[in-house]
Amino acid sequence: HAFDKLEEDLDLDYAYVAILLKMLGITYVAEFASNICKDAGYQTIARQIEIFGKLAIMVLSFPVLLAILDTIRKVLS
Repeated sequence: HAFDKLEEDLDLDYAYVAILLKMLGITYVAEFASNICKDAGYQTIARQIEIFGKLAIMVLSFPVLLAILDTIRKVLS
């Protein structure tokens, strides 16, 4: 599979690849749902969907951010 090859070539942890795929999925679903609401004339709901999508991505990104900060801390030590 393409993601297995990517994981091997870049020496990534599978957990980070899974997080990135979840973030990508949330982005597409939120954008799609937001556009449907905008087309139907529900701009307020569309904006709330966009905000929820951004918050969900922010929550998902915490483990990645913590890993980056840990790596920086190890390099500086």
